[in-house]
This record gives sequence, structure tokens and C-alpha cells, in this order.
Amino acid sequence: MVLVDRARVLIVEDDPDTLAAVAETLRDEFAVWVARTGEQALEVADELGFHAHVVVVDLDLGPGMRGDQFAAEYRRRAQGPTRIIVLSGVPKAYELARGIGAAAILPKPYDADELVRTVRILAPVDRGASLE
Repeated sequence: MVLVDRARVLIVEDDPDTLAAVAETLRDEFAVWVARTGEQALEVADELGFHAHVVVVDLDLGPGMRGDQFAAEYRRRAQGPTRIIVLSGVPKAYELARGIGAAAILPKPYDADELVRTVRILAPVDRGASLE
């Protein structure tokens, strides 16, 4: 069992520069896991027991599983509530985000301070929950 005293955030983003920037933005305050594809994100989510407090996902992940498909599968496997932030520049981002029940939608280019504030709002107050 692993105890994490910070909110767990899973970031799913195919662009390496954006992924690095988002992870760096959130790492000071949150425990961060990253993935570059939907398939890789499912593997990471499985390691976390599908217990990320917040999932930040791009909708266009290149070849393979799309971000909305990953989010739907994550939500299906998660034991508790799934708080999803869509971080995307695709034209139908708002429509797709609503379709997967996203808690927030941030357009690219994103504002780093707004992203941190949004994760703070969505992350639960009791962050000492255990991972099994």
C-alpha cells in the first residue's frame, strides 16, 4: 500500500513539450503521473488502481485511442468519482468534453495558473487516501 499526501494527477498528452510543461506546472503541488497515448495511460491508471484524483487529458492523442475514448474507459474502470480536465485545441473540444462528463475544459494554449487553480478545485480535500 502506498500513501500519497498530495492529490494524484494523471496527465495524458501526446506532445512531449506540452506534456513536460503541464507536468512541471503541476509537480510542485501535486503527485503527477504521465502518459503519451491512451493505451499507455490505461497501463499507468491500472498501476494507480484507477484512483487518480484528477485526470488531465488531451483529446487528440495521435494514432490509436483518442482522449475521449480513454476518458470513457477510465471512467468505466474507476471505483470512485472521476474528475476530468480536457486540455485540448481541437475544434469540437467543448462538445466532446461535455460528452465524456468533463469537469473542466481548458483550451490550448492553456494558462498555467488557471490549470493549477482548476486542479486545486477538483482535487479532494482529504488527500491522505491510500493506494492499494
